[in-house]
Amino acid sequence: MNLILTPFLWFKREFIPFRTLDRYLFFDFFKTFLGTLIMLTSMIVIYKFTDVMKYLVSSKVNQSHVYLHVLYSLPSMVDQVVAPALMFSVCFVIGQFSVNKELVAMMVAGVSFIRIITPILIFGIIIWLVMTLFGQVVVIPANKKAQIEFSIMAKGSNRLIDFVYQLHIKGKKGFYYVYWIDEKDNTIKGGFNYIDITNDGYPTYTVTSQKAKYIPNPHSWILYDAEEVRFNENLELVSRTKYPEKTYDFPEDLAYFSKPIRNPEEMNFFELSDEIESRITKGIPYRNVIVQQHLAFAMPLMSFVVVTLGALAGAITKRSAGVASLGLTIAVVLLYYILNSTAKTLAENGALPIWIGMWMTPVIFTYAAYFLYRRMNI
Repeated sequence: MNLILTPFLWFKREFIPFRTLDRYLFFDFFKTFLGTLIMLTSMIVIYKFTDVMKYLVSSKVNQSHVYLHVLYSLPSMVDQVVAPALMFSVCFVIGQFSVNKELVAMMVAGVSFIRIITPILIFGIIIWLVMTLFGQVVVIPANKKAQIEFSIMAKGSNRLIDFVYQLHIKGKKGFYYVYWIDEKDNTIKGGFNYIDITNDGYPTYTVTSQKAKYIPNPHSWILYDAEEVRFNENLELVSRTKYPEKTYDFPEDLAYFSKPIRNPEEMNFFELSDEIESRITKGIPYRNVIVQQHLAFAMPLMSFVVVTLGALAGAITKRSAGVASLGLTIAVVLLYYILNSTAKTLAENGALPIWIGMWMTPVIFTYAAYFLYRRMNI
């Protein structure tokens, strides 16, 4: 029990109430972080507006959809810039303290370097946890709404969006081959073909039609100009019948065909689990969905990693903290994204085990921070 309480007792003894040194360093860092976060987010918002400006002119729908698209994209923008903002802020503040010899004065007074930066490290851990939750609860739902608004804008500009053409997919009881989907009319047009399969893998009947309409209540499908071909156990032709119209109780609904492969980046952790089961049923590869499950926790860890590296890099800054911080931030963040993206691609394609691919980059950078700390001998 004492072992469990020890970290909390240490935290209470060291940080409650907040000491003058901690307030001085942490609030200076926090103000820099907020300013950098707002500045970087504003730059992305401006870029986003210039990118969708064409829809303000060409789209026939209400212009509010353009603004709503940008608004719903805002959480994703914040999520993208948190790590660079943290890296720049901690590197700049610690670097400024180092250049002004304040860091040396603190250490001469008997305060270790680790103790000096502990409030910032704790903040990095908190941001890691917060951004993990933020990504699941806020970013992903907002991205879905942003995509809906974008679809409305694109359709208003006479652009094809959410368009499915010639889809071959496995269902619960058989295989479908459909052409294009009219979601407004709940109809599959141009052709609807189905092969019913037994548990042993043998076909019992096939049906082809020019058009199929889905009826939500009661759940059913109406096939028009349909031709049904039935087989016996020996796969011999039993009957061939044509119907102007016939109702079937296929287990799948229209949504099963309209979005057969959902974007893993638009799903939270629980939806990813459901998507894996759905893809197994449909016979669709799902390795990239498992990768996204790991990424949901591994990517926010970048917040803590860059805080640690930034603090150590800032401590060895000898000249202008601003220039050094900017250069280090660009180099570290760019390298992190390149390695992470490469490892993700290798993991998705089976060249690396998923665990190794998705956690390799955080481990490498954490080890780099530890190696740098040991070399600094502080």
